[in-house]
Amino acid sequence: MPRQKKPCTRCPWVRTTSPGEFPAERYEVLRRTSVQDDGEQPSFDAPLFACHKTPEGREKACAGWLASVGHEHIGVRVAVAQGRLPREALTPGEDWPPLFESYTEMAAQQAVPSGEECTLRRPARRSRP
Repeated sequence: MPRQKKPCTRCPWVRTTSPGEFPAERYEVLRRTSVQDDGEQPSFDAPLFACHKTPEGREKACAGWLASVGHEHIGVRVAVAQGRLPREALTPGEDWPPLFESYTEMAAQQAVPSGEECTLRRPARRSRP
């Protein structure tokens, strides 16, 4: 399974990343990638949370997402079981920055409120934050 090995410099899953990269609507779309506060699990057809720095059509799973909540995604669990993703991808490395512990917490901190300007330089894509 293609994946980033470490969070990128502006990874939304890193607690020290400044908010403002993506609009709240983008996080609403990506909510399907992770377990929700009510316990709802990602469905079998739920997309992976892709790193926003990977090119469209060649997306790689976000390292921060994998290490924070990737174990909750059925596609990730299947990939680990089939040997297509190493189990260690589901835990942060020793030298990693602190990560958010849930999708809800991350999105609440990182999303730009509706009507406010994002700092993202390129348009958001369907499979990325």
